[in-house]
Amino acid sequence: MKFPQTHPVVLGTVTTPSGLRYLTRKTLSADAVEIRVDALLAEKVPVEKIETALRKKKHPVLLTLRIPAEGGQRAWKVAERRELFLRLLPNVEAIDVELATARAMQPVIDEARRTGKTVVLSAHAIQKPASPAQVARWVGQFDHQPSTILKIAARIKSWRDLQHLAALLVNHPDWPLAVMGLGPYAGQSRAVLTALGSRLIYGYLDQPAAPGQPSAAEARKMVNVAAVYDRSKNTEISAT
Repeated sequence: MKFPQTHPVVLGTVTTPSGLRYLTRKTLSADAVEIRVDALLAEKVPVEKIETALRKKKHPVLLTLRIPAEGGQRAWKVAERRELFLRLLPNVEAIDVELATARAMQPVIDEARRTGKTVVLSAHAIQKPASPAQVARWVGQFDHQPSTILKIAARIKSWRDLQHLAALLVNHPDWPLAVMGLGPYAGQSRAVLTALGSRLIYGYLDQPAAPGQPSAAEARKMVNVAAVYDRSKNTEISAT
């Protein structure tokens, strides 16, 4: 099993014990499942139960052990986090590591690449919008490697904030970018950013994992609308 190569990929997030059941469902509204280990541990789910669920999965999985500074629910010790990443890595198809912790998690990233996994390098501005300067710093930190995606998630408070994120996709159309908004305008912003080429669109399977996150079913509708628009655009171009 491989992480989907086509895009946009609809990722269904799981943050609750009951959400683990989605791993073994035959069909989902998502293309892959994000397992938020930090949230599951906060819910007192044993690591062994998470590991067993991953071994039985029927869908590709993105493994995330989020840190509190970027929306996580567990205060990790570096060694503990690195060890758990490596323990669960054989049972998943992709991992998410924050740019801020990439150096500390380099052994995990190296092992993921060695074993053919997809690596998502992420950055988040949760409480307030990311400034153009901050976005530029994140872009400058991005390590262009095969099967590596740069994910930027930032709060949207105005159309200007959305414009800054949209510009990232417009200015780098060939980059493997996943860009999304957080907060009250998250749904609308994700629809726009998906249409502009964001590689990943997240929606929850059990309950929202981020401010304003739509459901996976809603995310799928956004992808379908973008696909219809893209087909009609291509038709118009070929007809002229």
